[in-house]
Amino acid sequence: MAFEATSAQTAFRAKDQRFRQGQVALAIVLPILLVPISDAAIAQSASIPTSTPIDRGLDNSPDDIDNQLRESDEREDSIFAVEPLQPIYGQWQRSTRALRDSIGLDLGLNYTGLYQKSDAALPGKRSEGSGGDLDFFGRWNLFNQRGPWPGALVFATETRHRYSDIPPSQLGEEIGSLWSTVVSFNTQDFALKQLYWEQGRYEDGLIYRAGKMDPSDIYDSGRFVSSNYAFLSPAFSDTMTMPLPAPGLGLAGAVYPTENTYILAGVHDANGAATSFGQLDRGEFFVAVEFGATANYDEPGAGLYHVTLWHSDAREDANVPSGRGVAMTFEQEVGPDGTLVPFVRYSYADGGVTSVHQTFAVGLGLEEPFGQNADLIGIGFSWGQPSDTALKDQYVLEAFYRVFVTPLTHVTPDIQVIFDP
Repeated sequence: MAFEATSAQTAFRAKDQRFRQGQVALAIVLPILLVPISDAAIAQSASIPTSTPIDRGLDNSPDDIDNQLRESDEREDSIFAVEPLQPIYGQWQRSTRALRDSIGLDLGLNYTGLYQKSDAALPGKRSEGSGGDLDFFGRWNLFNQRGPWPGALVFATETRHRYSDIPPSQLGEEIGSLWSTVVSFNTQDFALKQLYWEQGRYEDGLIYRAGKMDPSDIYDSGRFVSSNYAFLSPAFSDTMTMPLPAPGLGLAGAVYPTENTYILAGVHDANGAATSFGQLDRGEFFVAVEFGATANYDEPGAGLYHVTLWHSDAREDANVPSGRGVAMTFEQEVGPDGTLVPFVRYSYADGGVTSVHQTFAVGLGLEEPFGQNADLIGIGFSWGQPSDTALKDQYVLEAFYRVFVTPLTHVTPDIQVIFDP
């Protein structure tokens, strides 16, 4: 595994309900914090062959545990070649290499710090929020690691904390936005977020997971659908119309009708909770089916296109109605080296199960800018229609630049402009 640290991300948002209908409220995210407070992904060296399988359909999200372990096997270009964390990394590398070679246990550790500030807020409300997120995760390959139907126990723990009066997750409410300024980055005690058994591989024609898992890592995902690695705004890094449960007990699997297509389906406890095993006994479920295609998989010119259908039961105790909807994501590498990636996303829901009725987003990602193999530039524009017809539609424009400062640390200045919040 490789020891990788990711970014201190910064965001500005603005909102003032004193703006009249038709006027524009601006929210600007400036690169105020450019120190490596952030995401430290610790894993084994790239010289060690990875034992993590490719799970087409199940691993579309950058936040998927298998993806995080695979990513940390890569050596990253950076502005400075000297790594201050190298002494710590060296010890971690020796320890994790021994575990991986002896018992097949692959481990990773991430820390991400985030600071956001808005240029305006509602009267009496705060205009900045900051916090951190510590993740410890791993994959224990226990069955037939190099043969058909490999099986592994996969886990993830997490704790979240705030640096300031409010965490970033609350900033959207403070500025009156229809949606949050970022996905996650709230406060949460240490929790066993995921613990599931995974078996099978693409070559076997079936992969399934059973146990406690995070549905947001599975459905309607894409390479830029992550606040840790790409866009901050849930307009791009989440499916706001889809009431994806918090991590809880469930079953999900993918089959492959043809070489470049998959069908993904799952059923999950609608009352999942990161800090517990949910309330499966209530019999309230979230179910989804996704039909996808992966053109030129893992090659230049690769594309991902999928349509997700979902249904969520009413949650009696939470006073949330039932709902159903559809989500679509299309992304395609273009250019001779495939580093330019335009994308389109759309989602719709009925039943008023979330505060957003439908969304549409378009954007563009530029991978490996200036020859740096792990840097990323992104820009996107999104529209959202609220479920409450008394509220106005909202729009957001976001741009960011994720840059590796050292081989283990990346920083992401980010700017968001919110129209008609």
